[in-house]
Amino acid sequence: MKNSNFDLQTALVKLINGYIDEGSLYPIEDHIFIQFLDKDDHLGLVASPGAHIVDVDYSGQAKWVYNYVATIRTKNRAEAYDKLNKLSEFLQHLNKTKELVSRTHSFIFDSISVSSDVHEIQEDLQGTVTYQLDVAVFVYRNGEF
Repeated sequence: MKNSNFDLQTALVKLINGYIDEGSLYPIEDHIFIQFLDKDDHLGLVASPGAHIVDVDYSGQAKWVYNYVATIRTKNRAEAYDKLNKLSEFLQHLNKTKELVSRTHSFIFDSISVSSDVHEIQEDLQGTVTYQLDVAVFVYRNGEF
């Protein structure tokens, strides 16, 4: 089950990009990538440390929390805030729609929590800022999927 984290991350990015392609996530026009920032104005989603078991039921099924951070680096503060804020709204909406599904059956989606507001974490001498959004995704895992 060591690939559960990457399966979850891939499924999340694929779902987000599907909504971006439809135009449902305005003002996000560009895809989100599974990577640390490499170009300005691109959204990145990477795993953060701290994934752990939250609960185990009597059948042995474990509820896990996986932490992710969405980031954007840009010179346009308003655009960065708008994009990450819209992403935050979309992610919170997943609690109602339950659309996040494993392609390899390594997890069953339970819920998602946006664990921070959009916030600035860095500014360089040229005025380029980095904003981030912290997300916790709760899923069920066991060896029987």
